[in-house]
Amino acid sequence: MRVLGLSGSPRRDGNTDNAVKIVLEILRGLGAETSFLRVGDFHIEPCRGCRDCMKTGECSIKDDEFQKLLDEVMKSNLLILGAPVYWFAPPGIMKNFIDRTHGFYLDKSRLRGKMFAIISVAADSGFETHERIMSWLRVYGATLIAKVRVYAREKGDLERRPHEIQKLKRFAEEVAVKAGLKRPV
Repeated sequence: MRVLGLSGSPRRDGNTDNAVKIVLEILRGLGAETSFLRVGDFHIEPCRGCRDCMKTGECSIKDDEFQKLLDEVMKSNLLILGAPVYWFAPPGIMKNFIDRTHGFYLDKSRLRGKMFAIISVAADSGFETHERIMSWLRVYGATLIAKVRVYAREKGDLERRPHEIQKLKRFAEEVAVKAGLKRPV
């Protein structure tokens, strides 16, 4: 099984990146082929609202790296999406990626059968980011198999909070069972 861990945080090697990597390490140990990418490492222009994609199913913006990242997402069987909470939503770089899939609306089955799991990293809430990402996934028929919210604000907070690390490990086990990598205990 191909598992892509995708961090939507603009902060390199921060709590969101590390949370996704913790989950990937556990899934790799169970036999999954894993890879990690950061949305922020791809130059993705914001949607221009031209609605050309609603005629063709493809985005008319061709001079960025959206398609390159989308190709990686489409090659995976399971996507672990990590996003910090910025003003009750995913950060702009993650939202740009989500917005650019608008053309999928013509063929809502493009994500059907893909499994997704969501990690929100927040100072105190996080449900809002879950809701925004889940709404996007629901529209396109993707299967959300698990979600978790961990609390960490400053860089390095996650590693200083063993309880949050344990939540991620339990989350990884839940994902492994629901994705068929591991039998339920």
